[in-house]
Amino acid sequence: MFIQDTQNFPVVKISYESTDGISLEENIARFEALLDRQQPFVLVGEGPTPTQQASHEERKFIATWVKQKRQDLAEFVKALVHIEADEQARLLMQKFANNYVKFAGYPMFVVTDQQQAQQIVRSVLKH
Repeated sequence: MFIQDTQNFPVVKISYESTDGISLEENIARFEALLDRQQPFVLVGEGPTPTQQASHEERKFIATWVKQKRQDLAEFVKALVHIEADEQARLLMQKFANNYVKFAGYPMFVVTDQQQAQQIVRSVLKH
């Protein structure tokens, strides 16, 4: 996932592919800058996930970083909210979301539209 827009912090828009050509390392630096704020935030993504998998080296790099930052991730990232209108894609994403918290340290919610996403954002930021 790539940090796309932080202008509406604590709501942070993400994309599942690099939309501005940044490297994985640059994206991690963006993520760390968000964690360095030491304030709760929510990640919001929309639409299809990438069809191409990350390389083994990229997955290993990400997994190592997540392990190192797990405490901060659990404390400051209140949720990842994924908006998916397509029912079949939503069901597939929900299966992924069920195990996501074990990896990332924060929950993932899969919703059908922007309205549902905003309800979850408000709810998780309130707590």
